[in-house]
Amino acid sequence: MSHHIHSWVDGHLAIRQRAYETRGFVEIDSGTRWPRTTGADVIAIAALVNPAVRQHATPGVLRRWVATCADLQHDALPSAQDTYPENRSFWASLESTVIYLDDIAVAPPSAALWDALIAEVGTRRNVGPTTDGPIAHFDNIKTYDDLYNSQLKFLKEKRGTDARDQPPGHTGGTRDIPRTTNADVLQLATYWSNELAKVEHVFGHDGVVARWTPVVDDVDKLAKPGKPDEVYAKNNEFWREMQQVAIQIAVADEAPSKWDMVVDSVKDSIVHLPQNLGVAASKGAELIESAAHAVGKVANEAGKGLFSGLGAPVLIGAGLIGLFLISRNRSHHEEA
Repeated sequence: MSHHIHSWVDGHLAIRQRAYETRGFVEIDSGTRWPRTTGADVIAIAALVNPAVRQHATPGVLRRWVATCADLQHDALPSAQDTYPENRSFWASLESTVIYLDDIAVAPPSAALWDALIAEVGTRRNVGPTTDGPIAHFDNIKTYDDLYNSQLKFLKEKRGTDARDQPPGHTGGTRDIPRTTNADVLQLATYWSNELAKVEHVFGHDGVVARWTPVVDDVDKLAKPGKPDEVYAKNNEFWREMQQVAIQIAVADEAPSKWDMVVDSVKDSIVHLPQNLGVAASKGAELIESAAHAVGKVANEAGKGLFSGLGAPVLIGAGLIGLFLISRNRSHHEEA
């Protein structure tokens, strides 16, 4: 991936493009735009740049970079998986910083580190639905069960309801079930099946799939050949099982990934970091006090299977976060 990266600016452009493609971007009327990177994204990016800035920057450049890092500590660490609120200033600061590093001929990081960072940025999800889904647009949707509830309410109001007792094998008692049409359930079944197929297989996944599969089979048998505007024959079963699918997707979507756990453990290690900054441990990775040694250790050892439990890209990302935090903390103590 990094064969085209020969300078800090090349690396910045590659990472920014990766962020555009995986996170999307904000663009204002002037044409200025910046990626919608998460807290974890910007921490990892800053960590790769940080050692070179600390070593080579003039006082003015360093002051601006320290301010950028202070924003990261304040807004990125507490909400690592959320969109970083200071993305615009972060990407502007990063651009001016890498231009400076190239101007004074500081050697850029190795290809292995660029590859690890490019692979890592954008791979962590922004929790919640990223599109409206079928039926209608709903505001303030933060989770998949929010989306299900909004679809349910919307279609109750639009189609009307029937009070239905729970069918055999189901729970929940009597419910008001929307009189959704064949066309409605075809759209809904396609959307929720696709979302269920994409999420992580957390506890309960197989059971939900086992119950959802015959429901989708019924949709194929009954709704597809039926008239689009006729009421679907098995709405009662469909809506009850679709709720379980939405809950399962929401739980899996919000479940901590390996990256989440690494970020959390690094944050915790900094809170309890000993004064001499001798060692800070993350899950599966040791972050040594020397930034240069730690970068080399992560880059060289990851490929040898030392960190096979989590995988090289994740652990290199974790190492970068640790280096950012350690070097920033050490600098803070030295300045004090």
